[in-house]
Amino acid sequence: MEAAGKITKVAVSPLESLHQHHHHSNPTTLSLFNGCDDARQIHARLIKTKNAHNNFYLSKLLSRFIQSNHIHEARLLFDHAKRPNTLVWNTLLKGYVDSGLFLEALLLFKKMRREGISPDSYTLPFVLKACGGSGTDVSSIGVGTSVHSVAVKSGLDDNLFVQNSAIDMYCRCLMIESARKLFDEMSERDLVSWTSMISGYAGCGDMEIAKLLFGSMGEKDIVSWGAMISGFVRNGCPDEALFFFREMQLCGVQPGEVAIVSALSACASLGLRSMGLWLHGFVVRRGLELTAFMGTSLIDMYGKCGDVDNARQVFESMPETTLASWNSMIGGLAMNGRTEEALSTFSDMEKAGIKPNSITLSSVLCACRHGGLVEVGHYYFEHISKEYNISTNLDHYGCMVDLLGRAGYVNEAYELIKTMPFEPNEVIWGALLGACKIHGNLKLGEHAIEWLVELDPHNSGNYVLLSNMYATLGRSEDVERVRAEMREMGVEKPRGCSSIEVNSIVHEFYAGDHSHTDVNEVYEKLTELYCKMEELGYQPSVDLQMYSVESY
Repeated sequence: MEAAGKITKVAVSPLESLHQHHHHSNPTTLSLFNGCDDARQIHARLIKTKNAHNNFYLSKLLSRFIQSNHIHEARLLFDHAKRPNTLVWNTLLKGYVDSGLFLEALLLFKKMRREGISPDSYTLPFVLKACGGSGTDVSSIGVGTSVHSVAVKSGLDDNLFVQNSAIDMYCRCLMIESARKLFDEMSERDLVSWTSMISGYAGCGDMEIAKLLFGSMGEKDIVSWGAMISGFVRNGCPDEALFFFREMQLCGVQPGEVAIVSALSACASLGLRSMGLWLHGFVVRRGLELTAFMGTSLIDMYGKCGDVDNARQVFESMPETTLASWNSMIGGLAMNGRTEEALSTFSDMEKAGIKPNSITLSSVLCACRHGGLVEVGHYYFEHISKEYNISTNLDHYGCMVDLLGRAGYVNEAYELIKTMPFEPNEVIWGALLGACKIHGNLKLGEHAIEWLVELDPHNSGNYVLLSNMYATLGRSEDVERVRAEMREMGVEKPRGCSSIEVNSIVHEFYAGDHSHTDVNEVYEKLTELYCKMEELGYQPSVDLQMYSVESY
């Protein structure tokens, strides 16, 4: 697919130019909209001056109601209009789309067509955005395709903004080939065209083509850079995300919120606390607003990098906290073993009147799991789900199974699995198998591994756990049998890997690997630590060493 094409200036959005084309209006009446914020008062004055059915004033009044979050009143006003023109229809369509009421927008467009009102170049982008906003719903995709056909039949398919909106709609509906076909047929493209296509490929995971397109762009702006960086993060390529973030700066483009938040997410994935600290400093130096989006990303990054104190500092400095920021704070405390603080923060969240969701429940149960608080975990499992009408999911049950199993209540964990309202997945059985390994319950462990092999037959970790259980009990024949099964299934045990960040560089170490430049110093330090452990009474588990399934 050819990517070359002329880049023109960005098309003027209908969101900005909706009111640019209208008939002459009375300056005195028009001044009402500048001197009064109350839409109802303006409406009363328009009725008094006999201008209530003037389509231009009606359109501006609808906008005022919508801006005041009274979109239902705007609809009532629209329904009582005598002969609303396209401008009035477009205004209400815009209001629905801006408010995320995509279905209402599509129904309004259907009514518009039924009443014989011809759409214009401002109508179609709103409707296409509504189709894209509805995602991969089959009916929305059908409507989106039909709307594009309407554009072609109306002779509006050459309008740049209509084309860009159609590309965006196809990309959001994961119809990337349709989007690319339209993109390739465009006589001229702007930054929005290119960025929409790049985002589309990032959205469907094809980062190679996204990179090719990005490289073909003559002019790259903050949005296109942000699309690439966020695309790499979403597709599990944090290293490339940070590489592009640095390239963006070298090209003289100042990162915006999307790029910074994506870079923070990459740091969280890699455990790059120092880079995360630099990004935080960058935000402060630039005087950027600590929005809920930015603040939550910082909290998440610090939490995943083990710096809970900095996470707390960001949380407490946020001008406005959201459910997401509370969840990130509780989750960060939980994953770092700060159980009491996590539960205390949840209590503060309830006192602040913030209603928890399923993510909150997972974080609270994670805290209980790390703290071994079985009874407390039981309480929250029941209390939060019932009090706030949260449907429990597999993640919640996985936390409870792990919590019970780690505390030695292996049979109770199994009973909980049997009473689950849905089929357990590999995470649930894996948690049970792990508990069986810790507490030597071989019979139940074998039952768990049967399910795991059926659900996830190529996961070597399951075989290793079972093998180590047999090794603990001195059943070397069964250890060899598991190895044979792994060979027969083509399952390979990946080498163990650990990493550590030193001076902004992440060092990775694989089992049996001696390629690191400082390998001698590393092993000297390990020997030193091992000697100190022995002095403190540490005894290695010889049976596990003997029957390791690291290689065969």
